[in-house]
Amino acid sequence: MEAQGYLELLWDRLRAHFDIEREKVVSGYAMDIFAKCHIKHLWTFLTPYDVIDSYEINEYFVVKVFEQLSLEEIVFFDSLLKQKVMKDYVRAKDGHKCSTINGVIIATNGISDEIEKYVRSYSYEKSYLFSLRGWCRINLAAVDLKNGNVILSKKGRNLEKLLKLQL
Repeated sequence: MEAQGYLELLWDRLRAHFDIEREKVVSGYAMDIFAKCHIKHLWTFLTPYDVIDSYEINEYFVVKVFEQLSLEEIVFFDSLLKQKVMKDYVRAKDGHKCSTINGVIIATNGISDEIEKYVRSYSYEKSYLFSLRGWCRINLAAVDLKNGNVILSKKGRNLEKLLKLQL
C-alpha cells in the first residue's frame, strides 16, 4: 500500500469523531494529518443548568510519513510530541481529566529492529498537580507499509484496530 492511500484510509477512519487537518504546520513542523477531539462530560442535578461536576477528555493524532526512517528521526518526532505538541495543545486546568497524544509514524521503506524495539518499549505519561488537574499520555505507533505491520507502544494497544492496514 502506498503512503497516500494509507493516509486516505486513516482520514476516513478518523473523520467521524475528530476535527482533521491535512498538511498542518504544528509548532513549526509540517505534519501529514493532525486530528483533535475534545469531549466534555457534565453531571447535572435537575436541569441542564445545575452542573454538579464536569471534566474534559482530549485526544490528538499527529501523523507523519517518512521515506527512510532512522532512530534519530523517531527520537526527534518523540521530542516534538513532548516539547511542542504537548505544551501547545494540552491545557491542564480545573476540569481537565486527560489528554492523549497519538504519534503515528508511517514508514514507506520498512522498519529496522532497533526502531521496532524503541517503539514497543515506549511509554510516557505526565501528571499535573498530582493528577488533580489531570494527566497527559503519549502513545507511539509505527506503521510499516512495506511489510504490512503495525508496531505499537505499551499503552497504545487500543490503536491496533484503528491503524491496521486491512479492514
